[in-house]
Amino acid sequence: MMMNRERIGFWVRIVAILLAFFFVASFIFVGLGTNVNYNLFDLIGGQDQPPGGQTVDPEDQIAEAEKELEENPEDPDAIKELAALYYQNGRYDDAARVLERGREVAPKDEEIAFTLGQVYLQAAQSTPGEEQKGLYEQAGDAFAQAVELEPGNEDAYLFAGESYDRAGQPAEAIKYYNGYLDREPEGEQSEAVKERISALLESGGETPGGG
Repeated sequence: MMMNRERIGFWVRIVAILLAFFFVASFIFVGLGTNVNYNLFDLIGGQDQPPGGQTVDPEDQIAEAEKELEENPEDPDAIKELAALYYQNGRYDDAARVLERGREVAPKDEEIAFTLGQVYLQAAQSTPGEEQKGLYEQAGDAFAQAVELEPGNEDAYLFAGESYDRAGQPAEAIKYYNGYLDREPEGEQSEAVKERISALLESGGETPGGG
């Protein structure tokens, strides 16, 4: 059974809220840079199930979604659906590949950019060594694109800041953290973000122009 495409956008918004909780927890309790593990489908309560409680073979779902995308290669919903299935099954490289292609065919789709950022974040959590920083940087770049497409999305600013922070790019991190504060000066994460900015500045980070 294919997942309901109309829920993809809803899922992205729900995940944004839930990821915000996990990120602020890392701010407050253990600081940035901690290995916070999360799974897109675990957080939203799992995939759709068919009537009667029967389980669905993930490979069958993926095969059907791949076929649909092959038939409709420029359909943003088909792109997001297949990427979500890949993500669910730990195929982060495939999910990123599909979403990167999605950015080419649907460059104004903010949800594709935002979801790509989530995929790179999860991949970074699963990748040790220097390659991890590169994945965090790619996550930051994806969230930065989401910011350009939807400047009012405070979560995209927060996640871009977090991603660049973990990538070891304090100037970019501060830029997007400040963008978040501009939009949520009294938000639940605001004090933690301010403290993180102060810590970055004390350690040598520089505030770039713009926000």
